[in-house]
Amino acid sequence: MKQLKDVNAVIAKLQALIARDDVDSNQKRHVEGALNSLRRLRRNPHADQAVVFACVREVAERLLEAFQK
Repeated sequence: MKQLKDVNAVIAKLQALIARDDVDSNQKRHVEGALNSLRRLRRNPHADQAVVFACVREVAERLLEAFQK
């Protein structure tokens, strides 16, 4: 994983989002799922392009489910 600092930055922003008071429990659950996906990606030092794309897709889907009205 070459761009580890970018992944760490996204993880930090999502953690800050969870810490806010205006996010309900359902949204927090979806964001935590996205965080778990990013953490799994971060632990994979030799992630190929397909793994990265799958992670991005999963994170995007979870965030859309969380904040779609």
